[in-house]
Amino acid sequence: MEPTSLVIVAIIVVALAVGCLKRFDLSHVIVLSNLGIFFIILFSNKFLIFYDLAMQPQDLENGTAVYTILTSMFVHYDFAHVIGNMLFLFFLGNPLETRIGKGRFALVYFVSGIVGSLMAALYFIFIEPVPAIFMMGASGAISGVVGTFLVLYPRDEIPMFVGPIFLPRVPIWISALSWIILDIFLVLLLPSNVSWQAHLGGFIAGMLIGLLLGRRVEVEIRRESAPHDYSKLEALAATPQLKNALESIKDEAHRDVREVWLEYFAEHAQCPKCGGKMKYRKDHFICQCGEVVEIW
Repeated sequence: MEPTSLVIVAIIVVALAVGCLKRFDLSHVIVLSNLGIFFIILFSNKFLIFYDLAMQPQDLENGTAVYTILTSMFVHYDFAHVIGNMLFLFFLGNPLETRIGKGRFALVYFVSGIVGSLMAALYFIFIEPVPAIFMMGASGAISGVVGTFLVLYPRDEIPMFVGPIFLPRVPIWISALSWIILDIFLVLLLPSNVSWQAHLGGFIAGMLIGLLLGRRVEVEIRRESAPHDYSKLEALAATPQLKNALESIKDEAHRDVREVWLEYFAEHAQCPKCGGKMKYRKDHFICQCGEVVEIW
């Protein structure tokens, strides 16, 4: 493997590790890592990098270089390819991650990307045999994000470019339609370069994952909108600092800020049963001794 390819692999590993940290949004980390990797490719022999890190149908057929099913999602062919993908990921990825959580977003993104790559590879093995073609880009994964978002939150509104026009509030179904129209346009314009198979596979995978997540997400939305009983925390507010934190929790209107206060409260409160430290997990204060305090 080329030294530059090894550097890119290291960037992917570090990006995924950083994306797992609570303080960072995985979608933003993926966007930045893709742009950074493309910048490296610009000043390198890109075809040597493609040979190392892009997926080829023969890899699936021969069982070789299986790692490319992941690395190919971080490699893009040209400026239009990477910018188009990253714009959609920036505007769609973070809102979806905020709604369903980092773990589920990672599931949607990477499973959809893998399914899209597999669908394209199988097409080029069995239907239109081209075993040595390079397959790369995050389009399959982003198609999955579009599919999941469309299933779970079709009427939600997010900022988005619709063509060349930036609009601050666009319904998800219009954003998804824009992605589909762009796909069709690119396939018609560049039929030899755009893998509609990966886009279709990723989109279907994303929709299926959205359907699987739908019931659980619906329950969580209802629970988040239900009134919370913060009076249950009064017994844990044993210090002036915790009492002040509890007042901030009760008064805070923004959910994300309130979550930070709840985490602070849990870190400084003592378990009423054993006196140990507690952790906050989705409306539950949990101690290692098994004590649980629910606030809804």
